[in-house]
Amino acid sequence: MTFSQNDTNVLRDLATRCREIADSEQNLVLKQRWTDLNDLKHSGPPLLLTSPEGAWREIIPTFPVECEGQQARGWECALRKRIYQHDVIKDDAAFDPVFTVGRAVSVGDYGIPFSQSRSEEAQGAYHDEPVLTNLDSDLDKLHFRTLTVDREKSEATFELAAQTLGDLLEIQYPATYWWTCGLTWQAIKLWGLENLMISMYDNSEGLHRLMKFLSDEMLNFITFFEREELLGYNANGGVGSGGLGFTTQLPSRDRPTEGPVRLDQIWGFAESQETVGVSPEMFGEFIYPYQKPLQQKFGLNYYGCCEASEGRWKSVSQTPNLRSISVSPWSDQAACADLFGRDYVYCRKPNPSPVCINFNEDEICNEFKETLTHAGELNTVMILKDTHTVENQPERFAKWVTLGRRALDG
Repeated sequence: MTFSQNDTNVLRDLATRCREIADSEQNLVLKQRWTDLNDLKHSGPPLLLTSPEGAWREIIPTFPVECEGQQARGWECALRKRIYQHDVIKDDAAFDPVFTVGRAVSVGDYGIPFSQSRSEEAQGAYHDEPVLTNLDSDLDKLHFRTLTVDREKSEATFELAAQTLGDLLEIQYPATYWWTCGLTWQAIKLWGLENLMISMYDNSEGLHRLMKFLSDEMLNFITFFEREELLGYNANGGVGSGGLGFTTQLPSRDRPTEGPVRLDQIWGFAESQETVGVSPEMFGEFIYPYQKPLQQKFGLNYYGCCEASEGRWKSVSQTPNLRSISVSPWSDQAACADLFGRDYVYCRKPNPSPVCINFNEDEICNEFKETLTHAGELNTVMILKDTHTVENQPERFAKWVTLGRRALDG
């Protein structure tokens, strides 16, 4: 398979621009700042990072579409997003000169397919329908997910990228094939959130069995990719629930080691944002003990997403190789700063609502001031995420960065 000459020219022009960005002095300085942050040697104002997430669908229509083929258009969009973040948003994102193509990996179900009802609204709400009807009898119906890799198809895609862009960017497969080792996302899809919480009281043994199954299954899942030599370094890309993983304390494309990449050479991640209504004691009994064995496999760990982690600190602080902690919009920043100090990366997630709805400049500036007050001298990064809309005003991301620089430098 090859691209048309037009598509090849378009992709190569965009890749050339991405290479210029990666090789620029500005980008090299940013890589060092991220490395210092994750090595717990950060000095100066917090880093600023944006993650348009759902709002990309409002940004992408502003991009020109010059490629003709479907796959070429997908790659064109990926390259334009990187350029847009650097040239337009102008946050502190750092880039390596790489282009990632996915492997053809198929993942089966747990023996009972998930069931979900969705709103008819585009991007609307959804509800996961529990597929287990009895926690005691139905657990025997579950099995580990079947994993298969089409290596021939994967290699063909990789070779196409190498032929088209390989002299401009380093072609890589994805570093990992999962997001979280948190487990509660899967537990809720199988058993339901209300059932999960009630079971902590009226069927603790059954819930422990479910969580043990999910923990063992996830261990089988992540070690499959290690055994099959399908992992890649993630110390040069996105990690956890927001942030970049540059560090000297793990191998990377700049500092590779011999042999296939292992789990203990990469960042891991866990969270349990669905269980914010669970007491720290219940979290410590039913959730965290099943996350910890998974986190032990990784070289560095990032914990948390939208939940406030400080109330669970007794458990979370036990995380092996814990390095980064999410400080959500609902966290007590003073408490977090006191607990974490300079021993961890303080990943502050400001409330996205003032950016997403009406762009409230006063609230945005107050968010920056609050973080500076409590965490300005820590290993801090501020990450604008969960931005599922910006009301078709994508310039808001650049405005957020401008306001942040003004506050942080002032």
